[in-house]
Amino acid sequence: MNELPKPPVMAHAKRLWVHGFVAGLVVVGLALGAWFFLSSPSSKEEEGKPPAASAPAPPPAAKPPAVAPASPGVLNKQLDEALTRLQQATLKKDPARFFSVYSATFPRLEEKRRRVIQSWQAYDYPKMSFRLAEVRAAGPDQATAVVTWEIETKNRQSGAVKELTRTYRVTFTRESGQWHIAALDPWE
Repeated sequence: MNELPKPPVMAHAKRLWVHGFVAGLVVVGLALGAWFFLSSPSSKEEEGKPPAASAPAPPPAAKPPAVAPASPGVLNKQLDEALTRLQQATLKKDPARFFSVYSATFPRLEEKRRRVIQSWQAYDYPKMSFRLAEVRAAGPDQATAVVTWEIETKNRQSGAVKELTRTYRVTFTRESGQWHIAALDPWE
C-alpha cells in the first residue's frame, strides 16, 4: 500500500491556482486602495477645507417681509371685517366660521367653544351690532380696541326677548394675513 507519487504537473497546477488567487486579491486590494485614496481629499490645498457637497445646499428659507403697521383707517377697516365675520357667524350659529375669527392661542378656547354652543342652543340672536373704539396698533401684527356689542337675544324656550350691551377690551393678532381675536377682557 504504497502511495504512488503524484505527477509533477498536478502539484505545479495546484500551486499555480493558489498564486493566481493571491495575485487577484492583491490587484483588487490595490484597486480599492487607489479608489479610496483618489476619492478622499488628501492634497495640501484641500486640507482645512470642508469636503465639497455632492449637491448644492438649498438657500436659507426666505423670511417673510416685515409688514408695517396699518394706518388707523386701514386698521379700523380690517378689524371691522373680522368682527363682521364674527357677527355673521353668530347670527347664523356657524361654529366653524365663529371660531375661525379666534386665534388658536386664545386663552381657554375649548371652554369658550363649549359656552358658545350652549348659548346657541338656548338663545336665538335676531339682532346684533358692534362699535369699535380706541383702536391702536401694538406692532405690525397686534392691535387692541374697545368693542361694544348691542345684542338682542330671544330665549328659545320661553320666547322672552332681552337686549344686552357688552363692552370688551379686545386684543387682536394677525395670523396668515387675517386679524384674529387673541384675548377678551370685560371693559367697564
